[in-house]
Amino acid sequence: MFEKLPRFLSPLRLMLVRSASAAPVQRSRSLLLLRLENAETLGEYLGKAAMGHLVVRLSMTLSRAIRPDDPVEIIAPGLFAVTLNERDELDAIGVGRRLLEQAQTPIAVAGRDILPVLTGVLVHAEGASLPDLADMTENARQRFEGLADDALGRVTLFPYDPALTRGGQGASVAEAAAAGEIQAYFQPQVCCNTGAVRGFELLARWNHPQRGLLLPGAFFGRMSAEDHGALTLAILDQGLRALKTWDRAGWDVPRVALNISNCELANPDFAAGILWELDRHDLRPERLTIEVLETVGPITSNAEARRNLLALARAGCNIDLDDFGTGYASLDAIRQFGVQRIKIDRSFVTGCDIDPGQQRMILAILALAERLGIAALAEGVETREEYSFLAQMGCDEVQGHAIARPMPLEDVASYLARHAESGRTIGRLLG
Repeated sequence: MFEKLPRFLSPLRLMLVRSASAAPVQRSRSLLLLRLENAETLGEYLGKAAMGHLVVRLSMTLSRAIRPDDPVEIIAPGLFAVTLNERDELDAIGVGRRLLEQAQTPIAVAGRDILPVLTGVLVHAEGASLPDLADMTENARQRFEGLADDALGRVTLFPYDPALTRGGQGASVAEAAAAGEIQAYFQPQVCCNTGAVRGFELLARWNHPQRGLLLPGAFFGRMSAEDHGALTLAILDQGLRALKTWDRAGWDVPRVALNISNCELANPDFAAGILWELDRHDLRPERLTIEVLETVGPITSNAEARRNLLALARAGCNIDLDDFGTGYASLDAIRQFGVQRIKIDRSFVTGCDIDPGQQRMILAILALAERLGIAALAEGVETREEYSFLAQMGCDEVQGHAIARPMPLEDVASYLARHAESGRTIGRLLG
């Protein structure tokens, strides 16, 4: 349910903390995020090595165009952060536009002239603390996905808003769930052997009345135990209703997957509540997959968490170990809880088609899963090349943007229709 926070958020916070420790208190500060919008197309055209060279060249271009005390950092592939110190709002937006203009000039890479296309989000703050600026920037970053096409190649200014920081969260997630503002998004999990949709992971979105559609990164870090429980029930209800809708429409969707936090597992009534919801919707327990972090194993979890997982597994719910390979106690958890599937963490998936180190890790995890008689799902599959490698190596299922982005319920039926038609087309070609 809770998507992995983008891996650049922690480096972004670290960058701002370093700036705070190295610089005096300043009158004003802005943070500019620049995203390479045609990164996917360029990656396919150039290849990963040349694409990496392009990103470095862009970073150097940005660094040369600003003052030495305004750091530029690459915080994700194709995503740059520029801290602008001691500038008012007009100066900051002027610098942002100048940087964007200079970055969007042809660059010679691998003997070819490449034209980058970037979009910028600028957050300006007068006297705000760096942690608050980081929070605001993380919220503004969520708007990248919703920017209109006419925003391409431009810088959009988001004035600093204390309501978007941890110290000014406004309504709680529990209140949002009660108001019907929490919405489930669905990301398909596809079988590598048959191409069939094996299920959907349920992911949370907050339709905020003032801020628009928020991803978990904008609110997850401020949630209380009450918020976690309310969010889970809201997303679970929508997921189970979706299964009933698909069943009536004749779509073969075996299950939905729900990510559960450790604090929820510590609630003595958690398993009973989940099973009651399944019974209320007249769905068998095997239609639901519970995703837990591998650190929830018997050694590291409390007694209530163990009892809840055992109760759910014995009732017939599927248990997934999420982020496999990044924690510990996994084998103990597999043995104790009857885990049916492990989810290979995206940190091992990225670049697995070309990186020998990644390939060795993937092959080791797949061999372990085969020996244990459980399935393996690779998450965070971003390219067709990664998908192809995983399928060839015997991975059971995949999930990620190379398959489909998370989508609202109203888009799932059309996705299933397109997916089924593509399968029939491939079948006719092979036949």
